[in-house]
Amino acid sequence: MFEPGSGTGSRAPSVAEALSITFVSPFAALAGSEQYLGLVLDGLPDEWIQQVVFLEDGPFVEEVRERGHRVTVLPTSARPPGLLRSARRLRSLLAGGRADLVHANGIKAALVSVLATVGTGTRVVWVKHDLSFDRSLARLVALRCRLVIGVSRAATRIFKGRLRRKVHIVPNGLPPIHADRDAGRALVSARLGLRDGDRVAALVGRLYAMKGQHELVEIAPQLVERVPGLRLALVGGDDPKEPEYAEAVRGRVRELGVEDAVSFVGQVDDAALFVAGCDLVVVPSVPAERGNTESFSLAALEALAVGTPIVAYAEGGLPEVLGECAVLVPTGDRARLREAIVELIEDESAQRRLAACGRQRAAQEFSVERMIDSLVACYREAAAR
Repeated sequence: MFEPGSGTGSRAPSVAEALSITFVSPFAALAGSEQYLGLVLDGLPDEWIQQVVFLEDGPFVEEVRERGHRVTVLPTSARPPGLLRSARRLRSLLAGGRADLVHANGIKAALVSVLATVGTGTRVVWVKHDLSFDRSLARLVALRCRLVIGVSRAATRIFKGRLRRKVHIVPNGLPPIHADRDAGRALVSARLGLRDGDRVAALVGRLYAMKGQHELVEIAPQLVERVPGLRLALVGGDDPKEPEYAEAVRGRVRELGVEDAVSFVGQVDDAALFVAGCDLVVVPSVPAERGNTESFSLAALEALAVGTPIVAYAEGGLPEVLGECAVLVPTGDRARLREAIVELIEDESAQRRLAACGRQRAAQEFSVERMIDSLVACYREAAAR
């Protein structure tokens, strides 16, 4: 089982050793899953990438086209007729291209891919980013996959016994981030209108219940009372699939009378630079619908990389990502979360220690080179079986 830091070096796979891989992605927005896929496509030689198939249209489709890859969009509903229709079309695409492997980026992509490859001999490698549909579909889909690659152990906890033999853990990688903290502070100050002495705790992620914005909002009155000049920045746009959640969070801020302390920053072009300008980052992720949870968190990894201290719930894969480089409290314990934020924001020595720890951990354990090396090893194992 591959673990953080288990890559074999930074050598890119050679063209002579190339495999022909079709990538299938269920999403085409510009969120974490797409960021991951972009890093994989950039890390492999073009000869390895036969085509990229999207199961919806969106801005990431054009980005991949601009990188020079062959792209096909197969709009796919979640209902069985739509899944089967896309599986038939994908089967035709695979037959014409003679792919060695299919890299399925998520559960929906994996389901369509295993349906498309029945009886063909084409192997499917499922990259499992979260716990969606674990109760109903995950084991069945895994049975038809050659390998399951989890971005964390938490993402693959459903697999036991013989299925566990198919599982490898390859954490997400992150390119080096060079974010000037003074420039970041200037950006934060401009967006929030900071005054001298203000301190900023940020939560980065779309307004979606699993990200836990409500957890931070509920303790906001006590936080601003305990830490004068504290500003809470919610960085990220509304989730189009949960518009009612965003409205509920905004309504709760008004009810609690903390509008002056809580800012809805929205999308930020350079989120890493914004985070670098904050005093700390809060990651209060909680379980969501269908048993889903925070199985990795690129936002937390970026905060490690730029040296911004973190307070987080010990939820899902967060302990695997953060290790000893953050303050972790039990999921849902708002009192402990509040106390951890207050203590850390007032302890400059602890902030420096966590910042140094985070930078080192991000660079050593979560580099893109290690991720690509580990993925290539998985691809070769799947193709050779």
